[in-house]
Amino acid sequence: MATSKEKKQAQLTALEEKFKKAAGVAFVRFHAPTVNEVQTVRRNLREKGMSYTVIKKTLITLASKNTKLADFQTKDLEGVVAVIVSETDAIAPAAAIKDLKKEFFDKETKTSKFDFSGSVFEGKFLDVQETTVLANTPSKEESYAKIIATLRHGPKGIHSMLTHGLRGITLSLKEADKYAKS
Repeated sequence: MATSKEKKQAQLTALEEKFKKAAGVAFVRFHAPTVNEVQTVRRNLREKGMSYTVIKKTLITLASKNTKLADFQTKDLEGVVAVIVSETDAIAPAAAIKDLKKEFFDKETKTSKFDFSGSVFEGKFLDVQETTVLANTPSKEESYAKIIATLRHGPKGIHSMLTHGLRGITLSLKEADKYAKS
């Protein structure tokens, strides 16, 4: 069933509004998820402050061009895609796809119902491989936690290493000296 011109225009306008407010955008390729699975995905993403929109690739590229989000073509998006948008986190949409890929992975066929198709980061379109790298990037909160843990435990670790390391060297030298004398 063909989509009317008015409906396409409404979808385009709605997507442009999402892109204007977006901090992060990722494109998820999907293959045969059930209606219930898609509803669950939408609900979970909404709880995390993201949206999931299934829309034609031509409208995605047009909305991106109109809002100057990034420069890419319809052919750059692999498969049948949906758009995940976050207004607050640049990495969250790509990380969400990584989680979906794991959650809906079928061990028998070694495929997932959801996979990467691309993303936009800092005004640049990223292909599947680049999006995979982006998805594995720790969030701002995770990075802060690692820095704080390092600062908190760093001096203790250095002190411990120096103390135990020097003690170990001293003991090794004493043992070597014993064997040399015998």
